[in-house]
Amino acid sequence: MTWRVLALALAWAGLAADARDFIGGAEHDGEELTCDLPEPLHLWNVGSKFDGAGMCVDTSVEMAGRWVNVPGLAGFRDYWAARAPGGNWPGGLVRQIRDFYQHKGLPEPPYVRYQGPDPGPLLELIDRTGRMACVTYGYSPRYGKTIYHMVCCPKFGGRWAVCLDNNPIGVGPGRKYEWVERAEFVRRLKHPSGQAWVFVWLTPPPPPPPFNAPGK
Repeated sequence: MTWRVLALALAWAGLAADARDFIGGAEHDGEELTCDLPEPLHLWNVGSKFDGAGMCVDTSVEMAGRWVNVPGLAGFRDYWAARAPGGNWPGGLVRQIRDFYQHKGLPEPPYVRYQGPDPGPLLELIDRTGRMACVTYGYSPRYGKTIYHMVCCPKFGGRWAVCLDNNPIGVGPGRKYEWVERAEFVRRLKHPSGQAWVFVWLTPPPPPPPFNAPGK
C-alpha cells in the first residue's frame, strides 16, 4: 500500500504543478505583483445602500485608484456610488465618475475603458506602465459557476496573470491572490459573453522601490 500512496501523492503534486490557477501570495516562481497594493488599502465588496446589490465595479475602480493615488477619489464608492443601484455597467460608471467630480468641483481624472474580445494587448500595456486594471471576471473554480463580477488585475506580465478579488471567496491571510495562466485569465474575463470590459486610471503610478545595483 505504501507505494500506491506515494504514487498518488506524486501524481497529485504533478497536477498541482501543472494547474492553470492557484491561490497564493504576492510572489511565485520568480514572478511578483506589478501592483503590490498594501493590504490596509484593499477593499471588500459591499452592497448598495439603495438596493443592497453588490458594488464590485465601484469597489474595483476605487481600489485601483488607491494604487495610483487618483486625486479626489476618496469616498467615490461609499459616499457617491452607494446611493445608486448596485451592479454597475460601463455607461453607468462613466456617468458616476463624471457626476462625482462635478459635485466636488474637481477636474475629472483621465482613464481608459475597453470593451471587446481581445483585452490582452491593453492589459500588457497597463502592466508595463505599472498600473492596475479593473476587469470583468466570468468564472473561477473558487465560485464553481458563471459569475458576473469585476476584480482588480495587479499583474499580467510573464506566465501568470493575477486576480485581486473583492469578494472573500477562498482567500485568507497570506493567500489573497488568484494566480491564473494568462490565456486562461483572458478566457475568464470574456466568459460568458465573449467580450471583456477593462477599466484603468491613467494617473501616474507610484515609483518602483529602490534597489542596489550589482556590486554596489
